[in-house]
Amino acid sequence: MKKIINAITGDTGFFEKKYLKLYGKKDFSDEIRSIKFKMLKRYVMLMIAAVFVLALCIIHESNTKQTMINVSEGNEISIARPQIGEMPLRVPVRLEVLTEDNERMAKNVTLLVNPKAEDEIEFEIEEEQLVSINIEEEIKRLISFINRSNLDDKLVLPTMLSNGFMLTWQEVHSSRLPIIVMLFVVVGFVMYQNRFAKIKLTEKEAHESIIIELPEFLNKLVLLLNAGLVLTSAFDKILENREKRGEEEKSYFYSQLMQIGRSMRETNGSMVLELKSFAGRSGVREFTRVTNIIADNASKGAELVEKLQGESELLWLTKKKLAEEKGRIAETKMTFPLMILLLILIMVTTAPALMEM
Repeated sequence: MKKIINAITGDTGFFEKKYLKLYGKKDFSDEIRSIKFKMLKRYVMLMIAAVFVLALCIIHESNTKQTMINVSEGNEISIARPQIGEMPLRVPVRLEVLTEDNERMAKNVTLLVNPKAEDEIEFEIEEEQLVSINIEEEIKRLISFINRSNLDDKLVLPTMLSNGFMLTWQEVHSSRLPIIVMLFVVVGFVMYQNRFAKIKLTEKEAHESIIIELPEFLNKLVLLLNAGLVLTSAFDKILENREKRGEEEKSYFYSQLMQIGRSMRETNGSMVLELKSFAGRSGVREFTRVTNIIADNASKGAELVEKLQGESELLWLTKKKLAEEKGRIAETKMTFPLMILLLILIMVTTAPALMEM
């Protein structure tokens, strides 16, 4: 049971790898347990909703199911006609033909039961039509005759074809249960496919945070280095200003830089090694390139500033392209609502003219 729950709510190992890649070596068992519990809760709610809806559907169909075909004591099979002025009834039936070789041929047909006409007109089958080429053709003629008839208060269904073949009529009751079951199965499958949606969204937002925040970080770093600060002091100064504004938790990029700063202060760790580790976990090429430049030129002063300034200009172009891409995506998402509004506008403007016609 545990394996099934682990499979449908998302493999724990997959979550651990993603969190390790995003935030480094930490204990994220509580966060993973919370995500899996919410996912399991959705499955339980879906199952409860499915049982409730299916039960209501079964009760409704059992209460509203009406038998149109009546069988009298004399084995007469008939369907009551609607009253004069009422709409014709459409009765789906399954017609079985028993041939002389005791073979059964089944066919689903829909009978049109017309209301009794005020002026009764009887439709008769001509004698030459009684000689049918095959059973299919005779059944078509029989159904056509039944659908055109409007005599008496009831439609009497024949039990035998003109060639002596026995007929069996069985009413077909359509049910919405298969459609409802399929709908819940599809919803469950979609939920299963999206079991990792939250962690993937977090990963995407983290990637975008690095792309967006990195150019600004490099600009500040270059300015402080040009002002005469050493690399570690400039790094600490940027984090200190960010912490004073209380915005470090709003950005994934800066929250990770804050973590690096704390590690440097508490364990006397290397800033360059910590940055390279963060860049490796993030998988962002631009950030990896920046950390390699810092690692190779950390002690070269002016040369480091020059290379970081050139890299910053490239990153601003990347950020601009990302913003343009988001704008195009937003335009695409607005296309469908605009089409709906256009159709509504066309309907509102043309409706009065159509009603006057």
